[in-house]
Parts: sequence; structure tokens; C-alpha cells
Amino acid sequence: MTNVSYLSTYATSENTVSTPPPTVSNEMSPPHTKKRKNHSEAWNHFIILSEEEQKASCKYCDTKIKYNNGTSSMHAHLSRCLVYKRQRTSSSMTSAEEHVGSLLIVKFDQEAIRRTMVKMFINMEIPFRKVEHESFHEFMSLASPRFQVCSRTTLARDVLKLWDTERMILKNFLSELTKSLSHH
Repeated sequence: MTNVSYLSTYATSENTVSTPPPTVSNEMSPPHTKKRKNHSEAWNHFIILSEEEQKASCKYCDTKIKYNNGTSSMHAHLSRCLVYKRQRTSSSMTSAEEHVGSLLIVKFDQEAIRRTMVKMFINMEIPFRKVEHESFHEFMSLASPRFQVCSRTTLARDVLKLWDTERMILKNFLSELTKSLSHH
């Protein structure tokens, strides 16, 4: 074993400071065996079952996941876990209607969502049959779990009601405009 050590001294404008130099050694140091801390967000959703087998259990559905290759399998499970998705969407139903501190309280309004859905179908020129598509129902169940999706015939009826309402508003506006122009 060869150890080289020396003391270096250097001067500054105010005083002299001695510092020990780095030690050089031919010996190999043992590999770093300290385990990494669990920094991934995925660990918030799992309980470690066995460190030897490197298994963890999902807090939502109790599925056992191996984490020997990191947390990618945990993240993959969370993206598929229906219980987690349901809990996340029900807790994140937010609206900017009422604030209590930093907590946002949601007011569910079936009719407001339905009117907005009707306008979306009109503006995006989406065929009414798409309201009955499985993917649309899946999306709406995540976006607003309490919302009751209507049928294509109800959607068509709502579109006609909206058209009648908008037509009456426009008619009244033009009537008022005509009256005000005729008085000048």
C-alpha cells in the first residue's frame, strides 16, 4: 500500500493557512452500499411489503408490484389502476365557483354541463351518434363522474332548443335595433 500525504501551506493577505492535501492510495475502497431514498412520487401510492423480494402493494387495489427495476412498473400500474383513477377524478372535480382557503368547492350542475356539451357538438361539428360512443362515455365518466350522458335523440332535441333560443334572442335584438333606428 502506498499512501502519499503532504501538508500544503499558502499565504493570504491577512494570514497563513494550512490545509491537509488529498490522500492518494492504491487500495480500492469498498463499493458504495448506502441504499437510495425513495424519491419518486410513485412511492406515495405503494406500501413496501418485502425489501428482500422488492415487492410493494398498491394502496388503492392491493395489487402486488415488483420494484427491482425502479419505479416504472409502479407508474405503469397507477396509469391502469381503476380505483386510483376513480379516486383521483372524484377528488379533483373542481370549479372556480367557491374558494375556502386553498380548497376549491365544486358545484355540480348537470344542466350547465349538458348545455356546454351541446355547444361543443355544434361548434366542433361532431355527429350526434358520437355521444353514444364508448370512448365518449369513458371520457365523461372521468371528467365528471356524476354527469348523466344523454342519447343522440336527446342531444338533437337540445340542439334544436338552443337554436330556437338563440333565434329568439337574435329576433328580439334585431327588433330593438330596428325600433331604435326608426326613432332617429
